[in-house]
Amino acid sequence: MSFERPIGAAADVKELEYIAALIQTTDSDKEGFVDASIDARDIKYHLRSRYGIRISKEQVRKIILSGLGGGESEDDCLDLCEVVAALMIPCLRKLVTDDWIKSDSSESFNEESDGPVSVVKSNPEEESDDEQVKDRLFHELVSTEEILRDVLSNILLLATGSPKPQPLTKELVRKIFAAFDENSLVENDELVSEMIAAAGGDALSEDTEGGAVLFNTKTFARVLTSDIMLYDPSVENRYTSNFVDAFSPAPNEGGQNTSITARNSSNEIDMSEGIDAQDAKKNALGTVGDGAKVAFNTIKDDALSGLGETVIADTEYGKITKEFTFSTLDFTLDNQRSRFHVVSVWFGFIAFYLRYFYKQGNEHSVCSGDGFGCQVGQSVFNWTIVMLLLCITGVIYFAVLGSGNDVYRRSFLDVFIGVAAVFVFIIFPLIPELQFRTPLVSTDFEDSDLIRTFYLVIFIMLATTYMYFQCTSAIRVLFSDETISRSKILSRALVGSITRDERDFKQAAIFKVNRMMGNAYKLHQQDRPIGSTNTHDLALLNYNKISGKTEPAADFYGIWKSFFNKDLSRKEGIWIQSRVWAGMISQLLFTIVVVIIFGYFFSSLIDSYESTFFGEQICNASFDVANCTAPGFNGINPGFIACTEVILEGSECNSSPVELGVLEALCEFIPLNPLTNQTVCDSTRVFSFEEIFATVTGENIQQGDCQAQVTVCFTYAFDDNVQRAACVLGINPSVLSLPYRFEGPMCKNISLISDVLDSKPIFFRQAEELFNDLSDTILPDRWMLEFAAIVGLIVGVIVGLSIFVHYLPSTVYTILKFRCGVLGSLRDPGFKKYRSNLVDVVYILGLIMWGTGASILLAVVVVAGVSFLIVWEVTRKFLLDIIAILIGVISTIALRSILVAIVGKTNYTAFYRKRPWVGNISGVALECWHLALTVYYTFVRVVLLLISALLYAARVDKPFMADDVGTFGSVDLDKYPTIYRKGLLSAEAHRHPYIERLGFLYLLKIKHGSNFATTSGSVWRLLFVFSLMPWLRKYRIANDDDLPEGLLLQKLAIKSDTKYEQIILQQQQEIRMLREENRELGEGDDSKNNNKADELDDEGSQHSKNVAVIIGEDDE
Repeated sequence: MSFERPIGAAADVKELEYIAALIQTTDSDKEGFVDASIDARDIKYHLRSRYGIRISKEQVRKIILSGLGGGESEDDCLDLCEVVAALMIPCLRKLVTDDWIKSDSSESFNEESDGPVSVVKSNPEEESDDEQVKDRLFHELVSTEEILRDVLSNILLLATGSPKPQPLTKELVRKIFAAFDENSLVENDELVSEMIAAAGGDALSEDTEGGAVLFNTKTFARVLTSDIMLYDPSVENRYTSNFVDAFSPAPNEGGQNTSITARNSSNEIDMSEGIDAQDAKKNALGTVGDGAKVAFNTIKDDALSGLGETVIADTEYGKITKEFTFSTLDFTLDNQRSRFHVVSVWFGFIAFYLRYFYKQGNEHSVCSGDGFGCQVGQSVFNWTIVMLLLCITGVIYFAVLGSGNDVYRRSFLDVFIGVAAVFVFIIFPLIPELQFRTPLVSTDFEDSDLIRTFYLVIFIMLATTYMYFQCTSAIRVLFSDETISRSKILSRALVGSITRDERDFKQAAIFKVNRMMGNAYKLHQQDRPIGSTNTHDLALLNYNKISGKTEPAADFYGIWKSFFNKDLSRKEGIWIQSRVWAGMISQLLFTIVVVIIFGYFFSSLIDSYESTFFGEQICNASFDVANCTAPGFNGINPGFIACTEVILEGSECNSSPVELGVLEALCEFIPLNPLTNQTVCDSTRVFSFEEIFATVTGENIQQGDCQAQVTVCFTYAFDDNVQRAACVLGINPSVLSLPYRFEGPMCKNISLISDVLDSKPIFFRQAEELFNDLSDTILPDRWMLEFAAIVGLIVGVIVGLSIFVHYLPSTVYTILKFRCGVLGSLRDPGFKKYRSNLVDVVYILGLIMWGTGASILLAVVVVAGVSFLIVWEVTRKFLLDIIAILIGVISTIALRSILVAIVGKTNYTAFYRKRPWVGNISGVALECWHLALTVYYTFVRVVLLLISALLYAARVDKPFMADDVGTFGSVDLDKYPTIYRKGLLSAEAHRHPYIERLGFLYLLKIKHGSNFATTSGSVWRLLFVFSLMPWLRKYRIANDDDLPEGLLLQKLAIKSDTKYEQIILQQQQEIRMLREENRELGEGDDSKNNNKADELDDEGSQHSKNVAVIIGEDDE
């Protein structure tokens, strides 16, 4: 179980396309759907679905898109480059600390140096926590400072022809824009000024060109991070949700964010570049909008404890609210605290339904009669009752018993509701005095002690589990999330499994973004010539080389290993929904339950079989021949006797009402009632017996010497367990009314019975001999049944465990295949089928549970049946004949394989034949042979397909049929694997680490407004992405998915000579125009224009030199 997936940066691009396909909410616009862009509508519905935040598209454009680079107009959106630039915000933020921003640059390096950038310092308290330090260092896979230096060198080289730091001026910024074909930004003078101001420069007006700041590594780090200092890296190690991280007060902010101290200490801002202190204060961390009322919005822990909407931000564009979403019922993205609590509620409801609701509707009739219409009406009524009971009760059950498990709410009221629900739904129905019976719901049942004890144990275990979770919820209300997160003891006791996974996904986002940067940086370094500084084209070339390369994904054992060591969540960030976990646990439980039930069934069946055919009688019957007569017809006895004073002793002397046909035939032969001396022919008083033999008593007769089968009797005296009856003996009423049923060696010595046996016709003797022979041949021995049952149960256990252990790897493989493009997403038309009818995911849990039970059931029955046929004497010879044929066929197939291997090796090379005559002769010979052989191939194929279908009945995680098989128009015979994938993709659309990080950034934008992630900072980060990952620029150049990637990458390969030649040509043309104008103007003006032309000519010459330098480097 494995697959080949792309490697390195190519895999990263596929995953970025995948998250774009997940986030996009409409696919009606083909161009918009395939260009991997995210618009205001997408962000609006993501925030609504993930966090319950009500925000308009206008607010999204003004507050979120405008700062992250998308713009404010109606058609603006985030393209994939801007998405990557946003994803890098936390990574870039950790380049610097507030202390580094405020420190003198001379402590680290001077203006001319390209030295290392300070890395964010760890909290001393956190460093003492070995686990947190390990998690943080675990993701330090990339030297971000080294990447920063090389990216800056590439930007400068592409823009100016030299990698050396230069003064940051408007002209330099425009050259950088031109180098990356961002022509629309070249003319945006306001943006250029803001970008220089973000570096601490003085280009705050159109009259100032900047140049006071040297554009070196430190300056580059400042412009990349100056507007994102409000991001707190410490949240990445907290056991809290993104919403809490965004809107709860920071640990030591006291209602204000600690990063604001950098704004309020103007005399501590870096002054090394010689700019004015007030300007540094204004520009170091970005410009704050005049109407930014959203800055530093915080929400108290209990603010979301109500049922209405909560205002989370009051902006100049209107209020933004969070609505109550019944998070405890959210199984799409698992907005609960503890997964074990969720799973226990699932199983509790299943037990509750089976115990109190199952078949309740069947007790009520809607019509009388046996007609088909009445049956249809009754069926509709029954299933309507089931629907109403499960829907209404299920919502109430999950809401109240899951109360206290909400990831947002913190309230003692929720705990009280949860505790009360435990008593109402679990404990009270178990108390005998409180049991009741109603038409729809009943708690009073007449069932066996075993079933009653079973449910008692189940509900006591559930009640204990629920009370434990409510206790932890009550304690959790007493402490803030921050306090719990910082305490080892509290976090281990009170932090639920889902909350732990939230923290792991923060780590996964760090790991994946760092890996993405590392993969991109490797392409800049791979096969890099010594001394080369321009790696832009080299990276594109290397990207083309690796685009077709693959590597094997983790195998079956690797997936389970990554699950146990937490790499699955901390590295890959794969979210397994609670409903899937509930289904997988149910597979284990079903395996155990089915084995127990079938073991009990087989044991009872074998005991019943043995007692019927070979066992001892539990009912003791006896009679005295002196009290019997032998009726006859013309002197011939029909094969039975009639007796009085027949003694039936024992509590197991069960009888059943006699059939009317038997009663009519034997009524006149039943002895008279000794008490009334009357004939008894009443069907209510006469009973028949099966497989009970009465022993003859008397002198010199031992137990078992002679027995007669009891046919029909009526009891006229009863004392404790002893019955006195008048009976007809000697006929088996169940086997064709077979007479002469007398057994024992002494029967010939008893005159009455001997006379009856002597009158037996010859055909009865022959039939009896035949019946005895068949009984000895057909009836299997006990060991045969036991063998079949044991083999069937063992295979059932293996099937159940196999389904369980393969579900997690299969689910992970499906997610990884989508992420790396093996299963199409962004440009695949087939991906659209996963985006509709998402309500179908409600099938998943039931399919996993009952499908597993069905697979185990079928496996046990089929394997037990086949095992029995193998050892049963009747079928053994037939099967041995088949096995002999199969051995012969297999032997010839082995010979064929040897011949084919020899012929193939000596005569074929790929699709071509070395010796055509050999191929022709051998081909015809083998084809003629296979006309007979393929009969067995067909049989084997059918058997294998049936076995596969048997095993895949519960495997909704993986399609059994190919994509084009089993589909007839809009009808899909096996739609459930598609539904399962819908559930996985729905969880991915909310929980993928990249999407979670984007969502967190959206929340920070809502909280801080223009104080966080400004347009100028986002453009600087966009340039960083352009230089580090130039292959991503195709998503800004073209939307045509049919354009070959090679042509796009060729287009992206920046040719500085061509670009600057165009600039030179434009300038030369302007010079010619000026000189021509000179001739028309007077002599005085002529001198002035000549001076300007000379200046432009000099500038063009300088560009020509730069072109020469670039061309020379490219040739080298």
